[in-house]
Amino acid sequence: MMNYIMTMSIISKIIAPLVGAGLTLFVASQARSAEEFNNLTCVIELKTEQPCNISIHKRAMVIKFPNGRTNRVRLSKIRRWAYTNQSELKGFIFTWVKHRHVFGISFRNIDGDTEQMAVAFDDSQYVQPFTFFLEGTGPAFD
Repeated sequence: MMNYIMTMSIISKIIAPLVGAGLTLFVASQARSAEEFNNLTCVIELKTEQPCNISIHKRAMVIKFPNGRTNRVRLSKIRRWAYTNQSELKGFIFTWVKHRHVFGISFRNIDGDTEQMAVAFDDSQYVQPFTFFLEGTGPAFD
């Protein structure tokens, strides 16, 4: 009986670290999901404004429209980009400032043609991730 207990304790000392190491390898190799930005306004090729949702991945940006259309813009295909903050005073008696953040992006589509896109949103927490993503293409142009 004593020999059985010693064998079990030795096995448990060996197996526990192996299982722990295996779990950490499994967790470390999981893919991170894209960053999602919802309720934006997108304009592509000077057409009408449409609501859109954008997912920013490591090497691309995916724009999804409510009608089912999806555009994918690779980071390497972005030629120029610019950012502006359009602030506007609202109200008559109680005045407040409404911010509208706008990113203008010029990119090459799948056919190699240059397209223009504007992404606008009110939420200021989206500015930093968009800027960080676009800075991978180079500095902003005025």
